[in-house]
Amino acid sequence: MSEAREIRDPVFNFIQLTGTEAEIVNSSVFQRLRGIRQLAFANLVYPGALHTRFEHSLGVCHVAGLMAKALGVDPSKDEYRLLRLAALLHDIGHGPFSHISEDILDIYSEKDASKNTYKIHESITADIIRHNEELIIHHSERENIIKLLAHGYSDPLLRSIVSGPLDADKQDYLLRDSYFCGVKYGVFDLGQLHRELRAVTDAIEGKHLMISKDGVHALEQFVLAKYYISNQVYRHRVRLITDQMLIRAITRGIDSDQIEALQNLYTYKSDSAYLKEYLRWDDAKFMVTLTDRKFEGKECHDLLSRLKKRNLLKRIYQRQIKELPETCRFSVSGISKPENRVLRAQLEAHLWGPICKLVADKCNGEITCSPDNPHFLIVHDYKIKSVREMSRNDEAPIPVEKETGAPSTFEGESTLFNSINEKLNQAFIEIYAPIRYDTPVDRNKLTKIIDDVVTKEIDNFFKGGKNATT
Repeated sequence: MSEAREIRDPVFNFIQLTGTEAEIVNSSVFQRLRGIRQLAFANLVYPGALHTRFEHSLGVCHVAGLMAKALGVDPSKDEYRLLRLAALLHDIGHGPFSHISEDILDIYSEKDASKNTYKIHESITADIIRHNEELIIHHSERENIIKLLAHGYSDPLLRSIVSGPLDADKQDYLLRDSYFCGVKYGVFDLGQLHRELRAVTDAIEGKHLMISKDGVHALEQFVLAKYYISNQVYRHRVRLITDQMLIRAITRGIDSDQIEALQNLYTYKSDSAYLKEYLRWDDAKFMVTLTDRKFEGKECHDLLSRLKKRNLLKRIYQRQIKELPETCRFSVSGISKPENRVLRAQLEAHLWGPICKLVADKCNGEITCSPDNPHFLIVHDYKIKSVREMSRNDEAPIPVEKETGAPSTFEGESTLFNSINEKLNQAFIEIYAPIRYDTPVDRNKLTKIIDDVVTKEIDNFFKGGKNATT
């Protein structure tokens, strides 16, 4: 058994681990997380964003412990130990480039309803916790950790600490991503928020998480931090482009290039052979393997090579969906969803020819891939929710302690929250393409020429009878 130890951390100064936790951290299955970046290719726009799921997992364990103590959970009890282990292992099933792998796994794998999980990566996490021999955890505790991370655990207070509107995961990634990206958007007062947490006993279900009346402002700060970092970092133009390039590289590698390694990696199977292979992969292995010379000429190789060299696709078109002709707004909304993959490919193929012609004939630009390949053009839609809508399903229902009478809710108590129009959100459609231009003047000329033509072509495409499933 390893000794208890302290680990220096740039966000929390020191993180203390018990001997059992230190032993788990030293295991190869946990050390693999050092090779999986928290924010994929965000370092191409925020150079410091090289932090990984490894340090994030340590941070979540630390924050979960702080929350538990603030809520009166006895550190000497088994439930406290179980909570920290669950927090430590919550990301153990992540694949290369974190959430990118989640999206791909959900496309190519069949969900197993018997596992009581919502995402494929949660099933992988459960498999690792249940079967990995390096994790020195008793079998009964493994099952309780799985329930705590998914659902089915009997204590709602512990559950809310590891998976809920104010969970330790959100608290760590807001502060950690802000620190490593070099921004202040996700910063909030962690200590004050924890001081205002309350554990309230329900006669039927047990203890629940609540916040004090004086804690409403601290919760408002947390809500705004999540809103700002989501819109300023996670939806930064370059971040959106790199994510979509990576997703397109993988899907083309599976569908078109028929790369067996990718097919095996992203077709989940609940068996030991799959798990063993899955745990061999991290970001570095992914890039080294798929940019190998033996894959030259493959679409996957070409897109990943562009990412490696920071030869990114360019955003050549952006409009709010409400600015499009009314006849195509509904169909365009949700075009990026997995269930609309065929329709999206048809739209991209429809737009590719006119865009190539415009670039060649009217702009000082150049298409930097084969004009016969429309898969290097990416249509992407996304939504920027108002802070109120973003928080409605998360923070809004959090109970707020009242001096007398029944508890209220954060939505009912927050003047700031109620002053925001929930309908003030924005939905965008963007197009990324392999285009090169020499100067900003050429770029502006290009986008101006493309804008009206592409808008008309989108409208014509959907007038032809195409409809998206939203």
